[in-house]
Amino acid sequence: MSVWLKPSISQEIMNNKEIFEETQSIIADLMAGHLEITNLVENMAEVLTNVEAENREKGMKFFTKILKELPYDYLNETQVKFITRFYIDRLKDNHRVIPAVLEGYLTIIEMKHYDMALTSEFFTMLFREVTCQSQVRQDRYNIYNIILKLLKKDSQCLKTLGPDFLYGFISAMEGERDPRNLLFLFTFLPTFLKHISLGHLVEEMFEVISCYYPIDFHPSPDDPAPVTRQDLANALCPCLCAVPEFGEQCMVLLIEKLDSSLRMAKLDSLALLRESCKIFSAETYGPFLKTLWSSIHREISHKTDEELKMAAHESLSALVSKLATTAGTDQAFENFVKGVLISMQTAVAESSTVAQFVKAAKVLLTTANASKESCIIITKSMIPAIVAYYEFNPSAKLQIASIDFLGDLHDMANHWEVLNEIQAQTIEIPRLCLTAVSNPSKEYQIAGFKSLIRTKNLLQEDLVLPFIEVLIHNIQHSQDENLLSVSVATVHTIARKYPEMVMDLVVRGKCDLDNLTEDKAALEKRLNLLSNLASIDDFTKVIISEMLKMVTTYNENAPKVIEALSESMSDASLYTGQKLTEIESDHGLIDSIMSWILKELHTSSDEALSHGYKLISNTMRSLPIDKQQKILSNYTDIVEKCKKNEVYFNVLKSLYSPLNQSIYNENFEEIMILSVELALKSNEEKIRCQACVLIAHFINKVEYGQKFELLYEILKNHLSNYDSNEETMICQRLIVLYGWLTKALIMRGSDVFAFWLKKIMSALTTVEYCSLGAEAIRLIMEDHTGSSNTMFYTRTTLLFKQRMYENFASLTSNMGPMSEDVKEAYLVSWAYVLQNTSKVILNRDVAKIMPLLIESLEYDNKELLSVMSSVLCYYVQQKQLAVADSLQTLLPRLVKLTQYTKSMDVRIKGLQCLYEIANTYRTVLLLPHKQDVLLDLAPSLDDKKRLVRSAAVKARTRCLFRSASSVANSDFEKSVGPMRKLRRIGKICI
Repeated sequence: MSVWLKPSISQEIMNNKEIFEETQSIIADLMAGHLEITNLVENMAEVLTNVEAENREKGMKFFTKILKELPYDYLNETQVKFITRFYIDRLKDNHRVIPAVLEGYLTIIEMKHYDMALTSEFFTMLFREVTCQSQVRQDRYNIYNIILKLLKKDSQCLKTLGPDFLYGFISAMEGERDPRNLLFLFTFLPTFLKHISLGHLVEEMFEVISCYYPIDFHPSPDDPAPVTRQDLANALCPCLCAVPEFGEQCMVLLIEKLDSSLRMAKLDSLALLRESCKIFSAETYGPFLKTLWSSIHREISHKTDEELKMAAHESLSALVSKLATTAGTDQAFENFVKGVLISMQTAVAESSTVAQFVKAAKVLLTTANASKESCIIITKSMIPAIVAYYEFNPSAKLQIASIDFLGDLHDMANHWEVLNEIQAQTIEIPRLCLTAVSNPSKEYQIAGFKSLIRTKNLLQEDLVLPFIEVLIHNIQHSQDENLLSVSVATVHTIARKYPEMVMDLVVRGKCDLDNLTEDKAALEKRLNLLSNLASIDDFTKVIISEMLKMVTTYNENAPKVIEALSESMSDASLYTGQKLTEIESDHGLIDSIMSWILKELHTSSDEALSHGYKLISNTMRSLPIDKQQKILSNYTDIVEKCKKNEVYFNVLKSLYSPLNQSIYNENFEEIMILSVELALKSNEEKIRCQACVLIAHFINKVEYGQKFELLYEILKNHLSNYDSNEETMICQRLIVLYGWLTKALIMRGSDVFAFWLKKIMSALTTVEYCSLGAEAIRLIMEDHTGSSNTMFYTRTTLLFKQRMYENFASLTSNMGPMSEDVKEAYLVSWAYVLQNTSKVILNRDVAKIMPLLIESLEYDNKELLSVMSSVLCYYVQQKQLAVADSLQTLLPRLVKLTQYTKSMDVRIKGLQCLYEIANTYRTVLLLPHKQDVLLDLAPSLDDKKRLVRSAAVKARTRCLFRSASSVANSDFEKSVGPMRKLRRIGKICI
């Protein structure tokens, strides 16, 4: 008969540790009805009431383990109530028993039939008998967790417990020192406070929470899962403004810390202000607005700290947005915004540099962007003011800055849809733009045109002609690329609003479409403008037909026409896929370009032809499947021509690489074999590269199943003919092709990529081909926007680069001893892989990657050093212990990087690593190396590159003034109590 069915179980629990492994058998007997839970308690009476606390502890642990293993709905209401009262009574027991009681109660409240009516009795006993802060960390956590679970289970019940419960909870958490417990508390406190009324304990609750503010804490570097300072700060912030009752106290605390000298206190206070705007009413801020603006303005005006300035702007935006909710009913909002406006108007008027002007303008834009009401106030006042400022300010740079600012103000008004309400103010913006573009200075014109594009809806008909005069003059005579580009964009913008006027003034007038080639000097610029305008429906037919006429008549200027069309039609913001399809259907674009290419193939330059290939590919890409198939059927002879002369291969690729994944015809097999031959035997490197790309497209895009198997088998069989070829040139070209094949297959998620990757890895182990093997790895890992992308319907599976990492790491693990050349290529390959691998994998495989990083820093290879130092810097920022363990080896190598003459980027990254190390790891680890590093960094202070000198100053300063007073866990724990006392007596605690 089982021992737990008899009172002797008590002796077993006290004397036999193995009885704890038998709980599943007890559960089975309980479930089978052989044993009642109440009988089990009676049988355990001897151990549960034993005079020795140690034995009672064992008894409670054993019974708690049974409860945890029982199904949550097994016990009935009577049984649960019996056990609940039993556990409540045990709270009066010795402190050794309490942990098991708390753990057990956590299980009980999860049970289906737990009676919430007993909650009051539990908390009364808990807060009377158990001093929370005298318990160990886990027991304190269990107490907090019990409160959270009961809150989730029935918040209404907790509301009825009254002030005694609330006071007990405040007392329980007061003085909590452990970061993990604090993070848990801070996380659920906002929810608790929203459900439980604080009554007269508002001040006491806020005082308990606020003693931790601002968080000054640094986790131990030895902690495997540390709670960071930022984690605690982020969690604490919502607690301080969780309920409206905290409003006044929160504002006083916030302003106090915002005025301190600690940067972290300022950032936390600005974050608290933003968070509070989600909870507090606008009236809460009324008495503090003047002080708040003064503090925010001070932080916005900070000269160097961009993070602090950004935080101040965000806080200002949140505050204005909150105050705007009372616009029209409370004068505080309007007074605050006007106060900001007056301050910034003064700052703008007194600006002597662009930086000062922009700083004030940003504050105004932040305020305007916060709400519709603030936008009206700011724009109504500032637009006329800036127009006047432009006229009276003699500084060219400030005038240009003011034009840009007007565009920003217009965008803000447009965003809030208040342009109608400020129409009288905005009407002057286009006229000021015209004044600017009438200035011969390029900077004035670019600023004026850009602002006109932004305010295009304000342009009146009477201003079109003067703008067009200036624009066409620029297009015909300017040599500046930036001015030409913005001029074309401006004509395009005007044409959308006034198509008839632009047609008469530009297309039929200044550009004279009927006599397009008369002015040879400006032909290219006019073509660029016309091809841009052709994207507008009103202009498409007239311009495209005239331009294609020049192509089909083989005009000497046809290459320039094709180049202009290619550049414009590649811009998706101008020509959508639907637009290109319409042009192809209405004008036969591909046939016209193809006719010209086939005629000029042997005479025109590669550059001229390349624009034609690009135009065909982009157009083919946009066509629906049936139209793609129709065009392919019109040019079936290209395959035969290509067999006879490889010069036709680029034509073939321009037709077949953009095809939809579902297209497959009888030519694919022939083209595959032809492409393989050209990839390996062509004397032209461009042809070989294009052949590899087309093979990759076919293998990647062909549908799964019989079509893929057929095409892949043809490819594999044809390449097998070259397996035994020992000719160096062929072997080199094969490695490149293997790289493209591996990329195509792994991107589509096919497992057969491993076959080709192994071939690349074999090349990586030989002195003769190792560098090519590394290049093949680079090709696989890099993004190729020009040849393998989703715009050309490439299949791309998620996480294919991570899959490449896993396979590459597996294959390299078996590589034996290497020569120096092979070793360098091997590390370079790793660099290409790591550069494109996710941070999750980098963190997971630190032990594997760290030795590679350390070894790589010894090689004189710019690309290798650049990538590996970046990965190392990331590890330092993540506070990886492997870096700390390797400092003796790493620091001299990083110092050596700071003197690397072949690359400024490498020197900067070396200095950044040193800065991060000094900023991250404990002083005790750095002190042995401090003096050597400081001496070795001295030459970098005189580096010829300013950016290097700046990084050197930052790194050396950090090493020199590395604080030894970082607050570790123990210091943090000790600091909480005194901070609490200081606050109580009214002293400032920072």
